[in-house]
Amino acid sequence: MSATKGIVLTGPDAAIEGKAKSGKLEVVVDPERPLAYDKTMFVEPGTRVPWDLLPAAWHFLERWDAAVPLWRYGVTAADVGMPEERKRTQADVRDLRVLLHAVELLFVRDNEDGRALMDAYRAELADADGNPCEKRLAFLRAMYRAKPRVCVLPRSWVAEVAERSAQDSRTAMSLRKRKTPLVAVEIGPGHYVQCHIGDEEKVRAMFAARRGRHGR
Repeated sequence: MSATKGIVLTGPDAAIEGKAKSGKLEVVVDPERPLAYDKTMFVEPGTRVPWDLLPAAWHFLERWDAAVPLWRYGVTAADVGMPEERKRTQADVRDLRVLLHAVELLFVRDNEDGRALMDAYRAELADADGNPCEKRLAFLRAMYRAKPRVCVLPRSWVAEVAERSAQDSRTAMSLRKRKTPLVAVEIGPGHYVQCHIGDEEKVRAMFAARRGRHGR
């Protein structure tokens, strides 16, 4: 295909297809995960795609062979899959105390290492008898076997929109407070504390409540 960037959906998703087309991105629906473009975003149906971050993802693929977000903080390869598959994974990665990846959203460059990664990933998705494998362990094995340069993205790339908005709001509030000068507030005769401008009444009320609890 002529397009240099595009999306491969591993199953139908009308919302993703519509959003992609409105952004003038080509979409291929194919469960076999072909590298259809120079820079391909592989996405599973139902995934919250961070559309505003796609320019950054395409930029990462200028230097890296693939980019993928972390899945869950605190969940490692030792916590998922069946014992036999974990044992097989450990033979490749040596230590299962490693974080897993959100393969629902995977960016891959069409070069030798990117193709090797996808070939290895497809091969690892089923065992010798054709039984499906745990996809996150499969991707981990594929990474260690193909050894591409993988840019690991923050989990916020696949967080719910509301969660990402809350994170952004907390960060913005924190930055605002850092830039706000501190003032001295009298909380008792001759006793002062510092707080940000605008928080004076809140601080006075907090210390007044403390004095009330302690009978002072």
